[in-house]
Amino acid sequence: MNKINLDKKTIELVREKHKECINCKLCFDVCPMMKEYSSSPKELMIDIVENKNIDKNIPYSCMLCSICKVKCPKDIDLKEMFYDIRRDIMSSNYKNIKNLGYNTIKFHQINSFSPIFSRSYINNKTKKIFLPGCSLSSYSPDIVIKTYDYLKSHIDDISLAVECCGKPTLAMGDEKKFKKYYSKLDNIFKENKIEEVIVACPNCFDTIRNSSKDIKVTSLWSVINEFKIPDELKKHYDDIEQEFSLHDPCPIRYESKIHDDVRDILKDLGVKIVEFDKNRDKSECCGAGAMVRVTNPEISINQTNKRANEAKSDTVVSYCESCCESMMSVGKNSIHILDFIFNEDVINKKKFAQNRTSVIYKWKMRYKTVQKGKNNKF
Repeated sequence: MNKINLDKKTIELVREKHKECINCKLCFDVCPMMKEYSSSPKELMIDIVENKNIDKNIPYSCMLCSICKVKCPKDIDLKEMFYDIRRDIMSSNYKNIKNLGYNTIKFHQINSFSPIFSRSYINNKTKKIFLPGCSLSSYSPDIVIKTYDYLKSHIDDISLAVECCGKPTLAMGDEKKFKKYYSKLDNIFKENKIEEVIVACPNCFDTIRNSSKDIKVTSLWSVINEFKIPDELKKHYDDIEQEFSLHDPCPIRYESKIHDDVRDILKDLGVKIVEFDKNRDKSECCGAGAMVRVTNPEISINQTNKRANEAKSDTVVSYCESCCESMMSVGKNSIHILDFIFNEDVINKKKFAQNRTSVIYKWKMRYKTVQKGKNNKF
């Protein structure tokens, strides 16, 4: 039985969205998942209101990417609605979503917050920290440490924190567990009187700015664009004819400055990019948003294939390692912007794509990132 009863507060929220909806179907046409469950958003919402329940697969198929709101002429945020439904289900019907893969997510989060795979190396004079994020730490310890070394060469009072922001738990709607997990990061900020966090991960950027209002959250790309790439890499890739399709991650779809910063960096490097038709604030999800890769793999992979097929070149470049991994999962070549700056094989022009790796390999890399951080504290 997939139907789960919803509480009155959630039903009222859906009712309000239903009243506002003019059923133009503009959101429906771009949503990765609604067509699987209804013939229109209006129909979907009235079904929820009248029956006071929902197929649990529906909210856990929403990638929370906000493309619906981008398209909606009434500015209706269905992401908010589906997230509230997730939160309702998690608080009152947790056992009913076990078959949606939450145990996999719990396993990831328990390990992510363990001292084996997370560690902070903070100087007591530090006011700023670099938070590379889980995916980047699981991809390349060398790139994380070289990025940190770059930041230290320009910023005196900076330290490294190989920590998780807890976004997977938050995305599932388990806010109680998220607060417990996030308190670790919040305590690091408070105990060390941190004023600014420099992040590489779009999900970390979004999670921290919404959860720690008194902390300045800065994108790594804005920092690199300010201090510029190393002199020896300026126009380094001018002689490479290969083009790269630039994918903008959906968690920061409204951050136009970050979009500009990334493009400035790639231009300074001499990397030739081609734009997706749907880019910047209109960018579509890579398919991995809101843990749908776990909760509904079929819909997730379909969206990733769609996005990969929209690329106008053989290789996608992004500034989100999770997006890079999504592209690789469907056989599309992908590369992270930091590969162009700190990956020796790329700098030496031996290769321009990441290798697809196993889950076990990624945990090993994450452990190595923690160990390398220990050897390169300040």
